[in-house]
Amino acid sequence: MSNNISSLTNLPPTIKKIGLSITVSSPGKVILHGEHSVVYGKLALAASLGLRTRLTISEIDNPDSVIVKCFSLDITKTFSLQAIKEHLLEPALCLTSPNEEFSWENPDIIHHESLLKRIENFLIYNGMSDFNTNQLIALQSLLYLVSGIFSSVDIDLPSILLEVNSELNIGAGTGSSASYLVSVSAAFIQYVKLKRKSGNISKTGYKPSFLDNASSNFSKKELDMICNWAYCAEKIVHGTPSGLDNSICTYGSIVEFRKGLPAKPLGINCLFKLLLINTKVPRETKVIVSNVAKLRDKYPDLVNNILNAMDDLAFNALQTIKALSELEASGDKIQDHQAINMKQCYEQLGELFSMNHNLLSALGTSHIKLDEAVTILNQQGLHGKLTGAGGGGYAIALIPPGFDEIALDRAIKALVYNGFGVISTELGGEGVRVESIS
Repeated sequence: MSNNISSLTNLPPTIKKIGLSITVSSPGKVILHGEHSVVYGKLALAASLGLRTRLTISEIDNPDSVIVKCFSLDITKTFSLQAIKEHLLEPALCLTSPNEEFSWENPDIIHHESLLKRIENFLIYNGMSDFNTNQLIALQSLLYLVSGIFSSVDIDLPSILLEVNSELNIGAGTGSSASYLVSVSAAFIQYVKLKRKSGNISKTGYKPSFLDNASSNFSKKELDMICNWAYCAEKIVHGTPSGLDNSICTYGSIVEFRKGLPAKPLGINCLFKLLLINTKVPRETKVIVSNVAKLRDKYPDLVNNILNAMDDLAFNALQTIKALSELEASGDKIQDHQAINMKQCYEQLGELFSMNHNLLSALGTSHIKLDEAVTILNQQGLHGKLTGAGGGGYAIALIPPGFDEIALDRAIKALVYNGFGVISTELGGEGVRVESIS
């Protein structure tokens, strides 16, 4: 790559949107059960959050421009569209197979490290040294998806504006990177759908790929593509991602997962109310995971028993959630005995939350602030637990239907008084979706 490429320019003073504009959104995620034990092949349950990342792709009249505005990361940069075409789109992709075996349907045959190196060089030669790590990773993964998705697609990409806004905190274990990358992948795929509408969309020399869905809804095939592209880009963020986060952010709902197997969405019929509690304590996931591994090496039988208990606990939670979903699906009018059953299910889920937090504490993954949050919740009749790696980050608590509003208010006020951030949201909702087209 030559030194005279000028792919970064100052942002134009005005940006006029013309032509097509698409907004998509994708949820964040929390882990309900299986933190750390999932590393050792045990069952994990995770769910989509009501907090979402939104991305708008708009055609603009600024010549030779791909403008990226990511508000969460304070990124506002303009790339040369021509430079992107010449160095990330026009050359043959870094593939493990010939071009004629590749289309946007199969990102798995991209040689990940080679494409990433090309993108890194592209950014280095264009003055990205003033960017912090999170900003660089966000742009690397964005350009990875630009290159991967658009290289084989037979459309002439115009000047575009990409605007990203997220309700998720970065690096806090709520799937912010996966939500971002699922949104990017979905926006690009929807854009291509609307530009081509039907027929073979691949360039000459690439494997044919045919559109069969011109609607604003994503088909199962398209959701799978979105999920796979986001997973490939997640490697830039996490190195060896499990695939859990991008699956939840794509498909939504509650997902069961075991290492080495595809994530399985449950397709539940009920939404759960949730308190998401921010300890505001930074955490180092790799250090915490390493400490659990050291503890297991030191006390293998003891730690394996804890991990097995966590597996049983996750299975019990899975069965309880399924039972709740069936009760919700049985009709609008819930009989007295059903209401009793639902109450028992929520009590069981709460007990399992408390038990899981204690098991995670036994592995050394809690923190004084997480324990404090759980204690405050318990004082008001709620069950809480840490979520994610632990050592800080977030705690969560389910709010059963009909829970005493006064007690809930007391819990929230006590948490805020003690320095926690508190958000009331939903659990298990819709995955990636198109929000608007104009």
